[in-house]
Amino acid sequence: MKLYHPTKGLKGIRTVLNQFNEELLRPWQRDVLRERLLILRWYDLNGKNQNRTAREFETSRSHVQKLIHIREKEGLGGLIPKKTGPREKRGFKLLFSEKIEIERYALWFPDWGHKKLKIFFKQSNSTIYRYLKSKDLLVRKRCPGYHKKPTPRSSWKVKRVRLPEDYPVRNPGDLVVLDSIVEYIGPNFEKLYFVCCIDVATRIALAVATDKHTSVVPREMLQKMAELLQTDIKAVLTDNGSEFLAYFQKACEDEGIYHFFTRPRTPKDNAIAERFNQTLQKGFYWRCDLTQPINKINVALASWLIEYNIQRPHETLDMRPPVAVYFNLFYKSRFDSQVHLKLWNRTYRCKFSIMIKF
Repeated sequence: MKLYHPTKGLKGIRTVLNQFNEELLRPWQRDVLRERLLILRWYDLNGKNQNRTAREFETSRSHVQKLIHIREKEGLGGLIPKKTGPREKRGFKLLFSEKIEIERYALWFPDWGHKKLKIFFKQSNSTIYRYLKSKDLLVRKRCPGYHKKPTPRSSWKVKRVRLPEDYPVRNPGDLVVLDSIVEYIGPNFEKLYFVCCIDVATRIALAVATDKHTSVVPREMLQKMAELLQTDIKAVLTDNGSEFLAYFQKACEDEGIYHFFTRPRTPKDNAIAERFNQTLQKGFYWRCDLTQPINKINVALASWLIEYNIQRPHETLDMRPPVAVYFNLFYKSRFDSQVHLKLWNRTYRCKFSIMIKF
């Protein structure tokens, strides 16, 4: 069966397109072919002027010349666009055991992308990505919470001080960002809040689940973060929510902490906290039943935070976990009496052995 049936003349674009076999032409080929036929028809009906044709269709004169040369040499059948690309695509050379290992780790860590899974293998990121894609095991397919959308929140307009663009962040505690998430749980749509706290320098994060939308919980989170970092916090960045006023604002004033606010309805001003909220929703919600008591939710959340801070590689930290950055750059001397050496001991037995490079 021929792809093109020859004809004597060009009577119209629709007439010419009907002469091609639609079953053997893909939609994109038919669209490109129609555009090329329009250029040639306009060229024939307007004095065969190549410059005017190129200006009319916003293309180059060489492109018009190429189409004219193809029509004269091969006929209208030569105008059919051909599929570009290599004849034989490069595959991935993986052993059967390596494929099994990639699938196993992908199922162990459903919310980890191919760049984070790279720490377990010697293959490149592209090799792991192409194999996961061939097996339909990308994060958006295997993570139950990937398509979780953040719940919109309204802001409270107050007098605020903006964070300077050149604010220096070099050491832990220089800037800590906080944010909260509200979820509606169960058939009665009961509210469940998550208060998150992240250190910008090390990306060490804390989070807690609560049913009270008050400023007491963020104040306690700020105190826990100072104990965890073993240093004083200099500045905090929050949005304009009511949970970051009252007791929280008073605690910042008593401790001499600068309190910066983001602009109303501008979540990009606190992008680090918003990104952690998304990671929490995609990586933790599907692991825990949010309808159970809050104390059980916080126990499961503590285990997930250990994985996040100790095991999970971060792209912004050169594929290292936050603890590795903290210990490598900012850990105090072992002989300092103020340092609690048991602070970062694991609370459960980990299934996987990961080598953390300091």
